[in-house]
Amino acid sequence: MQARRPRQTQVEVRVLMTRLRGVSPIPLVLILLSAVAGCETDRDGVTVDVTSTVKAYQEYVDRQPDRAEVEAMIARMPAEQLNDLGVLYESEGRLEEAEWAYQQAVWRDPRYAQAYVNLGNVLRKLERPEEAMLRYRQAMAADPDSFVAVNNFADLCAAERTCIEEAIQRLSPMVARAGAQRPYALDTLGWLNCCLGEHEEALELLQAALQEAPQEDDLLRASIHSHLAEAYGSLGRQEEAEAHEAEARCIRQRLERDHPRPAGAEGE
Repeated sequence: MQARRPRQTQVEVRVLMTRLRGVSPIPLVLILLSAVAGCETDRDGVTVDVTSTVKAYQEYVDRQPDRAEVEAMIARMPAEQLNDLGVLYESEGRLEEAEWAYQQAVWRDPRYAQAYVNLGNVLRKLERPEEAMLRYRQAMAADPDSFVAVNNFADLCAAERTCIEEAIQRLSPMVARAGAQRPYALDTLGWLNCCLGEHEEALELLQAALQEAPQEDDLLRASIHSHLAEAYGSLGRQEEAEAHEAEARCIRQRLERDHPRPAGAEGE
């Protein structure tokens, strides 16, 4: 399964986003820039002064900036803030705008591996797997040690039934140093082996993944159960396959009930 992105800096604009829902990317960039200009920044991100931000938006409504002003303001925004803007858009289900923000981030910093991963994730949600594959490859080139880049590349390879051997070769050495992400690696490797027809090896990996997966990580556990169902089914063990498929379905139904997705959003 796709590994979740590590904790990133967060731009605290939930109230602002509610007020400005539907604003196009360029105006929102201008608003964020004006708000961030006098704010304190620390390792947890940027705290936005909502009053000054709303005032900035009102000023924007009164006077449309020309193209040169827009380009100058965007040029001042660092890649990390553009990436954070993409995270906000993605969390709201605004995938095309998230794509725009992540693209701006990698243009600003072509070695920013996390922005490439995030861009690949959004492109996958937009059902553009070939473009997503390219972005994951760019992430791996920017940071060959990025577990998230390698795992999400391998997960897409399994989903598309392509480059399976390459994906296994890239991901296998990372399992031992994956740390808390190890259950994700085992799940992805298990699925890759299932794609190759190595069902016994797949079962061993997937059972280990299920044993190590945190009980509270419902998305991961649903993914593992689904892949176990596929592996057992391929071996003709239908009773076990149906049991795991039923468990995966139960978890997903609970997630849909307890955490409805924003319009346009898809699961990772």
